[in-house]
Amino acid sequence: MTAHARARRCPLFAETFDKAASTDGRAVSRPRAALHRAAPALGLFAAARLTGMAVVSLWAWHIGRSPRALLATSWDSKWYVGIATHGYGRTVYWPDGAVQSDLAFFPLYPGLIRAVVSALPVTGGTAGLALSWAAAGAAAWGIYAVVERLHGRRLATLVVLLWGLLPHAVVLSMAYTEPLLTAFAAWSLYALASGRWLWAGTLAGLAGLTRPNGIAVAAAVCAVAGCELWRRRGAKGGRAPVWAAAALAPAGWLGYVLWVGVRKGDVPGGYFAVQRGWTSRFDLGLGSLKVIRAW
Repeated sequence: MTAHARARRCPLFAETFDKAASTDGRAVSRPRAALHRAAPALGLFAAARLTGMAVVSLWAWHIGRSPRALLATSWDSKWYVGIATHGYGRTVYWPDGAVQSDLAFFPLYPGLIRAVVSALPVTGGTAGLALSWAAAGAAAWGIYAVVERLHGRRLATLVVLLWGLLPHAVVLSMAYTEPLLTAFAAWSLYALASGRWLWAGTLAGLAGLTRPNGIAVAAAVCAVAGCELWRRRGAKGGRAPVWAAAALAPAGWLGYVLWVGVRKGDVPGGYFAVQRGWTSRFDLGLGSLKVIRAW
């Protein structure tokens, strides 16, 4: 069976057959060709985010604050840098009785900050910004790759640009974990679409070590793995990578949640007790509506 026949038989998990050549006629590698195709979308994304950062900088100067401090050490960024510097163990007790623990924050991002600070002469805030900006670029490329595979280059470029223009996209320019999670999520989905099961499971596992909602990436991988195992029922061999992906995908999230549970003395509920201290829970958007109403 030819490669193109296999692609027609199984379009979702088929490999992408790219025909790309450099200007001198020599074939270029797939990653380089893929990056070349994504370059216009990435350029538009960078322009959108640089414009957003310019607006943030102007506002920071207007209120007498440093733009770097606003981007690198605001709100959750302080917690991430604190974990990177001192490890876990900080708890804040508020007058209204609220108790906020740094155990609510997943470990991969502060761990990477610590690694960068150990290797380079930069502060934790600067390391966090560098990681977030690099991850945002990787995420934009991953989003482009997924949409291009399914719907073509034009729509992929538009989706990446719109992602960079969302009002909440300001966090992509801050020392926050959203860019890192999105990068893992996008490339995990791309790995699924191209049948790279171990990569899909590994990247989903890393997403689960980055943010609580990384479990959604694991759920997607497990759902697709379940469908694939059902499709292959009765077939001999070839299912081990699919099982491995399903096992790896939730490992990061489960590992951290159980570790917090052990540390709090309540294995199944310790992590969720920490989240309740932050009033963080799934309530179908009711909490957000209350906040908007209070404004």
